[in-house]
Amino acid sequence: MPPRAWIALLSLWPGLAQIWTGQELLGLLLAACFSLSLNASILSHFVWTAWPGPAWSGFLTLLSATTWIFTMIYTVWWLWRLHPDRHRQEIDRLFREALELYLQGRWSEARQRCELILARDETDADCLMQLGMIYVRSGHPDLAQSVFRQCLDLEGGRRWRWEISQALQQLAQPSVSPTASQP
Repeated sequence: MPPRAWIALLSLWPGLAQIWTGQELLGLLLAACFSLSLNASILSHFVWTAWPGPAWSGFLTLLSATTWIFTMIYTVWWLWRLHPDRHRQEIDRLFREALELYLQGRWSEARQRCELILARDETDADCLMQLGMIYVRSGHPDLAQSVFRQCLDLEGGRRWRWEISQALQQLAQPSVSPTASQP
């Protein structure tokens, strides 16, 4: 099953699709709002039937349904307009440009291309690896270490584990300049 189909399936529970796609804060807020309103609605309908009154009971039910519908619509809109797969051709073009600029030694321009890619897909491990190397070559070891660690946290970053560990070891050595290792 394609990843976009999984995300659509996850949208049956509000907030879960957002958490799955890296929008943790939004997902937790949506899930908490839905869970609270659903639980309050269930309690007002079946447990404490006389206490809140029928108006509150109807309001809580409407709030639960609205939250569920809103998150479904938002998830479908996000999958249709903003999902990284929709921008794959543009991401590939930008990555090729960034790689070419990196090889030419135009690191600032290569960094800009990588940042454009990450704005569209923050889980692109190849781009994070490239950005880390750009930071190494341009003399920003702290940024490089941060980006390399972020890359390792991603599922796609596992294939770069050896290269990243080598780069982190080289950055940890204070006597070796990161640009001194250039051929």
